[in-house]
Amino acid sequence: MWCQGQVTQNFKDAKIIHLYKKGNHQHCENHRGISLLNIVGKIFARILLNRLNGHLEQGLIPENQFGFGRHRDTTDMNFALRQLQEICQAMLTHFYTAFVDLMKAFDTV
Repeated sequence: MWCQGQVTQNFKDAKIIHLYKKGNHQHCENHRGISLLNIVGKIFARILLNRLNGHLEQGLIPENQFGFGRHRDTTDMNFALRQLQEICQAMLTHFYTAFVDLMKAFDTV
């Protein structure tokens, strides 16, 4: 793999298993797929993630990006937005925000 510069196909392939979560069986949001991956591929991905996280924590991710990283919880961003909203309200200026709910796309079992 290292010599060829490519990841083998069986590291990329996954078997997707259907899982019912809870609630009404007829609503799509109550179902999810779970990917079963090659164990050696998962170990390789974990090693790669640990190495990449070390580099990403050295300032490669902008300060205003939250989520999907260590110590970058979206709760922190919500707190900062609330503080900014209160400042704008005190200054009688408009404050616009947009939120995207990715919970169903990246939920957990």
